[in-house]
Amino acid sequence: MNQRGFVLVEFVIALPLIIFLLYALGTLTFSTMKIAREQVADYAMETDAQEILDRITADARTAYSVQIKSDSFNADFQTIIFMCEGITNETYGQTFNGEYVAYYKKVLEPRIYAVHTAQNIINGKIYPHVYFKRKDDDYYTAPIIGDNSYGNTRVEKLKYSINRDAKLLHITLEFRNYVTNQKVKFATAVFMPNCEEFL
Repeated sequence: MNQRGFVLVEFVIALPLIIFLLYALGTLTFSTMKIAREQVADYAMETDAQEILDRITADARTAYSVQIKSDSFNADFQTIIFMCEGITNETYGQTFNGEYVAYYKKVLEPRIYAVHTAQNIINGKIYPHVYFKRKDDDYYTAPIIGDNSYGNTRVEKLKYSINRDAKLLHITLEFRNYVTNQKVKFATAVFMPNCEEFL
């Protein structure tokens, strides 16, 4: 008995089903990848914000003086300058019980956190990021955060206020994610026990 004709009929019937299954599998794969990327992008945004707050609060706790400057171009951005103790290579010594003891000289050095809006070379978008500097100038190196492969973030607000009597620094930070367009706001306060000057 000849059954060669049934192969073509079966193929014609099965082809739409195979195409539908491949389409469904591809759609499911792309949807899963999109959801995973959005979740990772939001996690990266929160991690970036936490990194900034951790660094600012660590310097605030050790600062001898603090100064806040407003951005002349954007009212939502402020620059903060901490004067913190640093150790130089210079030494001085004293003699105790006939033994000479050397000490490294301490100096006050600035630690500056500023929002700088830079234009991306590849896509031309504007990315405001937080930069850390040790000199009060217009030179900006790499930002603390942002520009990761999972999704870029931008700072929408970074403002400070000081309660001089309680020696408290209040920090408000708002972030937006370019991938998900999600926005988060962080607000915290840090006690500055060593601060003697509020400039």
